[in-house]
Formats: sequence, C-alpha cells, structure tokens
Amino acid sequence: MPLKKGTIYKYKTGKYVREKLGSKRGCIAYRVIPVPNKPGRKVLICITRKKGPRGGRTKAISLLRSLKTAKGKRLAKRAKIKTVKRKRR
Repeated sequence: MPLKKGTIYKYKTGKYVREKLGSKRGCIAYRVIPVPNKPGRKVLICITRKKGPRGGRTKAISLLRSLKTAKGKRLAKRAKIKTVKRKRR
C-alpha cells in the first residue's frame, strides 16, 4: 500500500526519518521505545492520560527510522523537511 503524501517527514536537526502513524492531539508527554528485533527503528509514543496501568493511556504517533540504515537513507530523499515552531510566551 503506498503511503500518503506528507506521511514521511524529518526535522532539519534530527537523526531520524519519521513515518506518521497518528495525530499529536491530546498529548501530555512523549516516550521513545525501541522496536524489538529491528535495529535502527523506534516508536514515538504519546501519553494521553497519566492514570492507568503501564503509566497511563498511550498511542503511537510515529515510526522513527535511523538515517544510518539503507531504508532510512532512501526515505530521507523524499521526506518533507519540517522546522520547529517556537512558542510565544
């Protein structure tokens, strides 16, 4: 299944190419978990509520691929480059 346009992105200063899995809506905090048996891959997890088993309710936000792997390098060529927006006080 081909990926939608804009689902692959990276930040200018980042070490990973990101494949979007879900929205960041309702997130309190984030956690990065390595994928077992897959070197160079991690999952960005969003914590939506702090109460509950395993540290609260979570959802997967994006799949992080290292730029050191072959697939990461290939996806980096077509990835959209994002910049971090600064929050006003």
